[in-house]
Amino acid sequence: MREWTTATTELAPGVFSYVQANGGLCIANAGLIAGRDAVTAIDGLFAPAMTRALLDEAARISGKRIDRLINTHHHVDHTLGNAMFPSETQIVAHAKAKEEMERAGLAVLPVIERLAPHFAGKLDGVQERLPDVTFDGAAMDLVVSDRRVRLLHYGTGHTRGDVIVYLPDERILFAGDLAFFYVTPLAHEGHIGNWIRNVERILDEVDAETVVPGHGPPAKKGEWREMLGYLRLVHEGTRRAFDAGATEREAIGSIDLAEYAEWVEAERIIPNVARCYQEFRGELHAIA
Repeated sequence: MREWTTATTELAPGVFSYVQANGGLCIANAGLIAGRDAVTAIDGLFAPAMTRALLDEAARISGKRIDRLINTHHHVDHTLGNAMFPSETQIVAHAKAKEEMERAGLAVLPVIERLAPHFAGKLDGVQERLPDVTFDGAAMDLVVSDRRVRLLHYGTGHTRGDVIVYLPDERILFAGDLAFFYVTPLAHEGHIGNWIRNVERILDEVDAETVVPGHGPPAKKGEWREMLGYLRLVHEGTRRAFDAGATEREAIGSIDLAEYAEWVEAERIIPNVARCYQEFRGELHAIA
């Protein structure tokens, strides 16, 4: 099983990944882009202790205020920390991500505490903070000092409001949860068929040398292609089982995960197969 440590890494001058070890349930990554006068953060993380550590890292590497926070999608492991950022920090996301935050609220937190008891008592008093600025198209261009930053939306994949954060001059891509490296992807609110197509397009269209996933260590496009292999394996295996009239349990048993069985939380094949069955029954058109 691949292992990595919690660490801040400078990927290019002033551009940092903040990666949390293990990458399992609600243990996500973030990013920091330091400008002359302020810092742009990418994702706010989950538990208050996680966000405090990220804010401390931002202060350590730059000593400057955080004037902008980008949410790559609505899931609480990337957005629950929003409320801990300074009140003057502007939060940016896709319009569909904000819609999903408004729909979901914080109702998932008791479920997470049951699934991951180590979070029990560590989320007391947390509040939701929604994005201040949204865009509803395929792209939004930002500038951090003189650095170009592009927010790109390819449609529903992992969620309805997925955004990747692309620095074209540095060839660095913060992929949010469209990328999981050595951590099993989770599609409980997504569309695996679209997710596959979206990643294929990004790999073809976006010239990135370094990819920071939502979960797992930063890597190259090769690791993203490896993750794509997992999605295809599950999607195609489930399709065969579905067409043969198999139950979801039978479909799960028919799929040999091979090397992916060593990835963190391989048991996510259960909700992933269930989501594929919904897709094949035509039940997911409303999430587009």
